[in-house]
Amino acid sequence: LLIILAMSFSINYAAAQQANYRTYSSVVKLSAFQGDENYQWENKDIVVFLDYKNGDFLVRLKNKDFYNKLHPEPADPGEEQEEREFLFKGILPIRDIINQKSNSQTYDVELQLICDDLRMNETVNFKLTISRPGSSSQNYRIFMLQGILYNDQLNLPLFEGFNNEIELFINFNGYFEGSY
Repeated sequence: LLIILAMSFSINYAAAQQANYRTYSSVVKLSAFQGDENYQWENKDIVVFLDYKNGDFLVRLKNKDFYNKLHPEPADPGEEQEEREFLFKGILPIRDIINQKSNSQTYDVELQLICDDLRMNETVNFKLTISRPGSSSQNYRIFMLQGILYNDQLNLPLFEGFNNEIELFINFNGYFEGSY
């Protein structure tokens, strides 16, 4: 019994010492023009993962989870849209993020946009702004990524007929737990 208790304590202690970023309040927003008319979509049903040890970053979303606040009706109500999963993968400068001293810092990062159904694996450039609000919490960060999808390169079915530049925002909050 004593050995089991000692092993249980060791496992729980090791798990408590593991550090990670907990992500929450994540959202992806898209803004595209068709002629002079601006269309905007939003998706809060996404998965965001950030590994504090190596900076691995992953956003997982599905095209059917987007909704359009301004134009909720589809262009062709009889058209059936296929559900597809899209991934944004890359590596964030995690050491700089953890050791950030200023209230706001901006980085240039590249993420891979992957959709197996469309045989897509394209590099997208983003501006990553990380804010550390106030001095009350050294561990809390607000992550904001802003990038441009180029319609002529990606040929995404959703954006057929839209202007070439589609603005993309990925925002989430993160809280670092543990020691590094």
